[in-house]
Amino acid sequence: MKKKALEKVLSAVLAGALSVGTLGGCGTTAPAEVAEASAASAVPGTEEAAQPEVTAAAETAESGDAQETSELPEKILVGIMPDYPPYDYQDADGNAAGYDVEVTKEVAARLGIEVEFQIYPWESLLPALESGRIDAVTAQIYRSPEREEKFNFSAVPYYRSDVNMIVKGDSTAETVEDVIAQGLTFSCIPGQLNEQYLQENNIAFTYFEGTSQTQIDDVLAGHSDGFLNQWALVNQILIDKGQEGALKSIGAPLASDFVYAVLPKNDAGVALGEAFSSVYLELEADGTLTKLAQEYLGDPVVEGLEAGIVE
Repeated sequence: MKKKALEKVLSAVLAGALSVGTLGGCGTTAPAEVAEASAASAVPGTEEAAQPEVTAAAETAESGDAQETSELPEKILVGIMPDYPPYDYQDADGNAAGYDVEVTKEVAARLGIEVEFQIYPWESLLPALESGRIDAVTAQIYRSPEREEKFNFSAVPYYRSDVNMIVKGDSTAETVEDVIAQGLTFSCIPGQLNEQYLQENNIAFTYFEGTSQTQIDDVLAGHSDGFLNQWALVNQILIDKGQEGALKSIGAPLASDFVYAVLPKNDAGVALGEAFSSVYLELEADGTLTKLAQEYLGDPVVEGLEAGIVE
């Protein structure tokens, strides 16, 4: 698919979609995660992920020819995590699986390009992208000002996640008002949405850096009373660990945030971002995103992505 054609399609789609309104996504992970980690610390046993060659797309961008290249690359390397079910993970045979993976496969198929997944631990995903070892990351990543300084994002999200208030299963708190009245302290992974909500509701919190699993462990160990996260994700982790019921979600979802494809900060990344964005809207419109979400996440309907479009 030609770059000019992609720009024309996306411009037309954005013109209509932006009339609905825009809402910038929010980062939920500390900027430090992308600053220090080495891409060489990929998951043991995945040699291709540990020291892959710099991608063809990155080489094109470095050569200065990206502006003149009208074609998308024939193949892209996409980074995911091995342990973030049901969004992205390794199945029993060691293959990439999950909602994010299947969405990305569909995008690649519609664009007529080959996709290969590179599996990295969370702390190495964005450094691998920044160093040019992979061409994109599709792993439930939200926007944040810090990330936008280093990376391009698709203008259109591919998923809208609800943020829930989560506390211990035996907590007497059942509502946000209970949390406030009881003076509970939450752990907060830095990010506009979470911080803003906690601050606006005068809920005490401490900053926390880590994965959903370590945040769960932090609460179960009594270091904090709760946190904000996606209940579907947290509950699946608890089930897999034999800890079902150890935590609970209280109240209605607090807000929704959007996740995007993350691309390198170069012309090749811009072209891929435009291509991904145009297909994401197609997948929402024809029901593919909802079908995949129902298969991997339960029964959510994926709609309203236009509200997450960022110009």
